[in-house]
Amino acid sequence: MIDLQEISKRAEIVDCLLSYTRGIDRLDKESVISAFHPGAILNNYGKEPMLIEDFVEYALPSLQQRYTATQHRVSNIRVEIKEDRALVESYVLAYHIESGEDSNRLHTFNGRYIDTFTFLDGHWKISERFLRNDWSKIDDITNEMAGSSIWVKSSRDIDDPIYKF
Repeated sequence: MIDLQEISKRAEIVDCLLSYTRGIDRLDKESVISAFHPGAILNNYGKEPMLIEDFVEYALPSLQQRYTATQHRVSNIRVEIKEDRALVESYVLAYHIESGEDSNRLHTFNGRYIDTFTFLDGHWKISERFLRNDWSKIDDITNEMAGSSIWVKSSRDIDDPIYKF
């Protein structure tokens, strides 16, 4: 038997994860913050845990200055709901393009988000996140795919077509 309430909870949780990934890649503060309850704690993004509000003030300008593009992907999402809390493990594969003098550099991060979601004020959102690194690497990009010079580059702001909907 399909439990529509359970499906609805899971859909809201996955939507939060995707709001975060869109926001971090489009440098959209509101989209990132919308995935978290106010005062949510992020662990392992620096030496000390930080509030989501502090994270976006630090991370988004840093990503904009250092990288010309980023792409965060989540997969293997496991959701375990118990009453008004959920443990959510998501694999994350993140690509960051850094411009260099002779070539671009591809920074690849592969790890997991381990999130505690809570149901507060009528919404499932992240209240605490732990980041885990499984592996990472840096590669020089000396050649790009054929056709890449004519494809339209993605925008990292509200000029991206996704915001025209």
